[in-house]
Amino acid sequence: MGHLPTSLHRICFALLAPLVLAACSTPPAGSQTIPEDGVVAAAVVVGPELGHLIEAMPSNWPVEVRPGRAIILADGSLRADVGPSLGVEDRPGITRHLRRPQLAGLWRRLDELGLGTADAGNFTGNPKLIEVRDREIVQILQLRRGDQDWIVLDRFTVPETDPQRTIRDRFQPDLSGEDPRMRAAIRAIAALAWASDVPPDDTVRFPERYDFGPDPWARYRSQESTTDG
Repeated sequence: MGHLPTSLHRICFALLAPLVLAACSTPPAGSQTIPEDGVVAAAVVVGPELGHLIEAMPSNWPVEVRPGRAIILADGSLRADVGPSLGVEDRPGITRHLRRPQLAGLWRRLDELGLGTADAGNFTGNPKLIEVRDREIVQILQLRRGDQDWIVLDRFTVPETDPQRTIRDRFQPDLSGEDPRMRAAIRAIAALAWASDVPPDDTVRFPERYDFGPDPWARYRSQESTTDG
């Protein structure tokens, strides 16, 4: 079989080169930015005494230490809620749907913090069975990626001698023993869930609006308008 003409050889090379480069630059299966089975679940649980203090004046406490629960799945659905009654296994209603860049940004942030792989796991028990002391805060991350599950847990106590600080003064991790990595991760998740250091005003009562679905008589009205015309 003879050699291809030079012009045809150049055309073939031009067509195949992008495919070869794409194959060489394809990242390995385990390094995908957004894992197909990715799950990020966060929970903040506080002790009874501290819970009363936070409930009485939530604006004195930043979002990462207020009781709450958030779950983010690989399809971008984000379930989140706040309140002292929320537990580690609660599944709140859907708050929003994240876009792919937002999901990728979250996993990138977890990687930057050193929490994005199973090596970061430091708890192997059942987080539901954790007993939280009166002035204790427990931050829990339950993660899944690449067929691996792991839990990162941080717990610290707010001393009684610590005065309540306003948002301007901020809750100081260096005095309480809070892990700054967990603090950053919880805050990143809270931001995606539209939660901030300024808690919602529970005194505002919005009217309830019910969705009864599409109008069952709409098709008949359209027929009437066509007949009248």
